[in-house]
Amino acid sequence: MATIFMAKPLSTQNTSLTQRQRFALISLALLILITFCMGLWQLSRAHNKQLLIDQLAEQKALPPLIWQSGTLPLYRPVRLVGSWLHSAELLLDHRIENGQIGYQVITPFQLKNGDILLVNRGWWPDSHPPQASSSNIVSAQPWPRFFELGHTMPSGNIFQNINPERFATWAKQPKPQAYALMQQGENGLIAAHSQPIIPPERHLAYTATWWAMALAGAFLWFRFKKELKLQPIRSQTLNREAH
Repeated sequence: MATIFMAKPLSTQNTSLTQRQRFALISLALLILITFCMGLWQLSRAHNKQLLIDQLAEQKALPPLIWQSGTLPLYRPVRLVGSWLHSAELLLDHRIENGQIGYQVITPFQLKNGDILLVNRGWWPDSHPPQASSSNIVSAQPWPRFFELGHTMPSGNIFQNINPERFATWAKQPKPQAYALMQQGENGLIAAHSQPIIPPERHLAYTATWWAMALAGAFLWFRFKKELKLQPIRSQTLNREAH
C-alpha cells in the first residue's frame, strides 16, 4: 500500500513564517534596547567616577586636619594622633599591584580618646610585612570601608574582606570608627591607590562599544523589516508570472 504525503497548506506555511519573523523582530528589538541601556549604565558610571576624581582633587588641595575625635571627613587629608595596635593587624589577601598578587596591610590605630581606625598602610608581596613605625602621628586619607562580600573564614590574620563588626569580634577590640589610607608607604610598602582603579575614559569606551552594537542592531532591524515588506510584493509578482 502506497503512502501519500500531503504538503502543508500554503496558508499554514505563511502563518508559521510570519510568526517566526515577528518573533525575530521582537527579539532583535529587545537586544537593541538592552545594549542601549548598557551604554547608558556605563555612561553613568563614567560620570560618577569623574565626580569622585573631582571630589578627591578638591579635598586633597585642602590643608590636613589634626584629627582626634568625631567623624572623619571622607577623602580629606588628616593627621591622626595616637598609637598603633600591632597585635590586631590583619592582611587582606589577593590584592594585585603591578600584576603581582599580595596583601594589603591593615593596622588599627587608636586615637587618644580611645577611638579605633583601620589604617591601610599599603601593599606587601608576602604575609610578613614590616611593622609600622613608632611615630604617634600618622598622615592618612579617610576612605570608604571595605565591606565583606561573603562570609569567608579568616586564616590567622588573613582575610578576604573585612567590615567593622567582624574586625571587632576577631580582634576583641571596640568597633573601628573609620577606615583610612596612609598617604605614603613606609618601610617598602606601596601606598594604596586613592584613585578609581577603572578611569572614566574606560567607561566611556564601554559606552561607545555598547552603543555601536545598538546602532548595528537597529540597522539590521530596519533592513529585516524592509525585506519582510517586500516579500508579499515578490510573491504576487511570481504568482502572476506563473499564470
